[in-house]
Amino acid sequence: MQIGKRRVFGFPLVIAISSMTLFTLAVIFHWMGTPAGVGGGFCEAGYHGLIKQPVNTFSNFGFVVAGLTIGWSQAHGRFSNNINLMTHGNFFSTFYATLAVLLGPGSMAMHATTTRVGGFLDMVSMYMIASFIFSYALTRLFKWQSTGFLAAFLITMSIHLYVHTLPYDVPFVGFIGSFCFAVFLILTFAVELINLVVRKVPIDYRWGFASVLTMCLAFFIWNLSLSDSPWCDPSSLIQGHGIWHILNAVSVYFLYRFYVSEENTADKIQ
Repeated sequence: MQIGKRRVFGFPLVIAISSMTLFTLAVIFHWMGTPAGVGGGFCEAGYHGLIKQPVNTFSNFGFVVAGLTIGWSQAHGRFSNNINLMTHGNFFSTFYATLAVLLGPGSMAMHATTTRVGGFLDMVSMYMIASFIFSYALTRLFKWQSTGFLAAFLITMSIHLYVHTLPYDVPFVGFIGSFCFAVFLILTFAVELINLVVRKVPIDYRWGFASVLTMCLAFFIWNLSLSDSPWCDPSSLIQGHGIWHILNAVSVYFLYRFYVSEENTADKIQ
């Protein structure tokens, strides 16, 4: 393993350790404030201990595992035979692996504390991953360099954060921030279809569709497992929302496999 490649695993690993340490300290010392029932609609009963929703909290370790697996695969050059933006250099792979890791403590912050700050951190982690995949799809479509990607990422994040402040709910989805997140997932799917059908990018589309189908299954389970829904059992150790977390972590990994399957499309990254 080359020294430069070690960072692709080392940086997400440092982020995982530091973010989980901060999360633990924040829970112990109540840095995120007073419980406000945020996340209370996801079925699991709230407990009086430090971790309010244990199943919905600890199921988020799947994201940490997914991010570190991505970093480990990249650091060991597992897919280096394919030349693309994800395998060529360390920028995009490190970025993606790190955001995958942060989905874990971000969602844990809400389910462990049910505070408003925790709820905000949960949404921010979702906004970041949606901003990445949308910007990365555009980058490959228009053959941008890393500066173009970063500009698109910051603009998309700004849109998410602005919509987050709007006092509206959306039918079926609920919180308007979740709706904005879903919209950018759909836009990403549309851009990837253009890459696949119009530009005929040589890529293993099966991984992409596996990611989408896994996320759709997760969303189906999510809806049937909300409070007052047919599959809701607040005291059960098997929580639909926890399954949602695990399936989405799998979807994040499948998307990585989709990215690294692209062949001979790398541009020079400045």
